[in-house]
Amino acid sequence: MITNGAIIFARFICASVLHMSLMEEVNSSLMNMKYALNHGYMFQRDGLAFIVCFMHFAATTSTEFCNIAIILTSQEPVDIVLNFIAIAIIAEFDNFVYSSMRNEYFKKLIENSIAEKVLIVHHTTSKRCGADDLSDVKDDNGDYRKLKISLMDRDCRSKIKFFIYKTCRWFFVSFYFYFLPFFVVILSCMIPTIYQSTN
Repeated sequence: MITNGAIIFARFICASVLHMSLMEEVNSSLMNMKYALNHGYMFQRDGLAFIVCFMHFAATTSTEFCNIAIILTSQEPVDIVLNFIAIAIIAEFDNFVYSSMRNEYFKKLIENSIAEKVLIVHHTTSKRCGADDLSDVKDDNGDYRKLKISLMDRDCRSKIKFFIYKTCRWFFVSFYFYFLPFFVVILSCMIPTIYQSTN
């Protein structure tokens, strides 16, 4: 089982192209997770909103890892490209479904400025924000809500969701964003070496 340069190059290019096409979706799902986490009062069921965003994150990253597994098991450059194209079509399937929607109201709600006005960030966990700063949103008592949400201000469910979000964010920043396409090159060199050493 010998891996030559052409196969490694084809794997790296295919992994990089899919990675760049999915990166915006992964980042968007993380931003939506954070919004649902910090603005629970904006949703009738904030836990469900958070779970939907987490499922989007998990499905997108799982699709990319499946693509890596498939192109690592392909031994010919043509097979690598064909498998990549098949996975890329699957990754874009949700966009195909959205573009075929007939309900124009929902499409306008998502695409135009209505969605931007709804998803305005009113609360943050930033260290730059002071503990006494107030947002422009009032609570049920008519008092302005705190701008900064600290960990101690959260209830138990919110703390669990916060740690899930932080774990996903750590994975995105430390490994996924920069390292994943190069991980394919490393595995392409390591797998044949391990295979030869065991045989």
